[in-house]
Formats: sequence, structure tokens, C-alpha cells
Amino acid sequence: MKTKHVSAYRTDARATLESLHIPLGADFDTLRSFQVNDLLQAADVRKYRKPPNANGSRARYFHNLLQRRAK
Repeated sequence: MKTKHVSAYRTDARATLESLHIPLGADFDTLRSFQVNDLLQAADVRKYRKPPNANGSRARYFHNLLQRRAK
């Protein structure tokens, strides 16, 4: 990621988390089922794919990506 795009990614990630009613810094395991479903729908819109050697769900990886970018 280019340094000039960092603020745009941060703003987008924070807006996405806010629209999904997920607090910044929230643990994935504490999310409710409707939040996970909404998270998967947001991942579908962005055509997000988890890494090929991932050990978790696509929702978990997308959540972690948004949390990293939002910080």
C-alpha cells in the first residue's frame, strides 16, 4: 500500500466498521451473528478473498483487515 493511500484506507475501514456497528478494536469472537453476516456481505461487495493458506474464516480475515487499517 502506498503511503499516500493510508488515510483513505483508514477512513474507508472506519466507515465500514461503523456502518456494520462493529466498534474499533472489537474482538471477532465477540461479534453477534448478524454482524458476521453483514461483514460477509461487505466482503462480497469488495470482492475480498482470504489468503490461500488461511486457517480461519473469510469473515475473520476481513474483520482483521478492517481493524488493522482502521487503527
